[in-house]
Amino acid sequence: MPTDSTSRVPLKDRRHDFDRLLPMLAGGLLGIVGIVLFFVATLSSHAAPWNPLMVYGMLITAAGLAAIILAHVGWHRTAWALVFVIGLDLSFGLATHAMAALGLRNSFLPLKTVSLKDTGRFTWHPLLQGVPTPGFDNGFFVHDEKGRRKVIPQAAPDGPRIAIIGGSSSYDLGVKAGRTWPDHLQHLIPEARIFNYGVPGYSTSEHIIQTAYYLAPADIGCAVYYIGWNDIRNSFLPTLDPAYADYHLLGHVDFMRIRSVTGISSIYNFLMNARLVRRFTSYTRIPADYRGWKPKSGIDRRLERIYRRNLHTLKAINDTQGRKTVFIPQILNYARLTAPTRYGWFPLVADRDVPPINEHFNRILKEEAARLGVPYVDISPAMFQDADFVDNGHFSEKGTEKFARFVAPAIRKTCLSK
Repeated sequence: MPTDSTSRVPLKDRRHDFDRLLPMLAGGLLGIVGIVLFFVATLSSHAAPWNPLMVYGMLITAAGLAAIILAHVGWHRTAWALVFVIGLDLSFGLATHAMAALGLRNSFLPLKTVSLKDTGRFTWHPLLQGVPTPGFDNGFFVHDEKGRRKVIPQAAPDGPRIAIIGGSSSYDLGVKAGRTWPDHLQHLIPEARIFNYGVPGYSTSEHIIQTAYYLAPADIGCAVYYIGWNDIRNSFLPTLDPAYADYHLLGHVDFMRIRSVTGISSIYNFLMNARLVRRFTSYTRIPADYRGWKPKSGIDRRLERIYRRNLHTLKAINDTQGRKTVFIPQILNYARLTAPTRYGWFPLVADRDVPPINEHFNRILKEEAARLGVPYVDISPAMFQDADFVDNGHFSEKGTEKFARFVAPAIRKTCLSK
């Protein structure tokens, strides 16, 4: 019987060489899944550049090709071992992702919404848990030497100094350096000097610390607060600390990726997020997991009282330090907040219940501004469309320009007046 010169297996039997064909088929399936994950991670909305899911897809595709090659040259057991290890990790990730979609548990599939190039952007802080790293520059996010998102270009150093204070929508996560709304505000008010003190995740609790300790050294004469989103995420927490210290603050270490818990392996993500492991690797106590709890609607009156008190505290600190205060209500993209499920940032509020809570707290801000004699920028989410955002609350380039134009007159009037 004739044989292939490169193998002792008869040519007739090579058609039925399942020891070779089966691992090659399994490798091919892995490769297809890897390609699908790669395109999901690169082409879908909100996908960050060089995100873990994209690299995961590339690795799975490479593993599938390697399995095909190994099986073809006769290393069947090695091919099966590779398919088993990668397949186990992939199956675990896909299974937990499906469970998360049903609201059962967390997904440990590598994320597509963060960038692997983003590590080091924030540094641990004993009071605030996380702060922007001074001098960080990855081309998209640029920090100045004091750890503030750099306003480009800076105005003359002798102009009135205005601080923009808020969370990720002031830091402006969705746009690159030079395109944030504080950047546009600098162009609209060139005679002043704008500083961006916005930090992703910060609420009025963190703003009190910023205002009390970190504005005076920079000689800030006017503090503009764009607030609400990160306060209302604390709605309905069973144990609501007056400073949000039992849940909100505890999450910054992981949210800011100071302690990396997001990798390019589903099993790695599971292990790094396991409470037993995190006890030994975390800077702080681990926050509770409320993903399995039923979401609630309505207004949390405990949170309302804390929010009102924090507004009074901010005004009092600024008055003591001879600084003007401006309040701006939170603008969210209501067009993307309609689902009966949770997008993740709110532990106990479904997407569709976020808009009425946000509207209520914006009214509180307006009421307290009037009571305190603080200028309030009367702006509404109804003034913005979906195209003005990159997601459910962070502005697109179009949105940053639009928002800056709306708020500039009030900021100029208050902060530049004698």
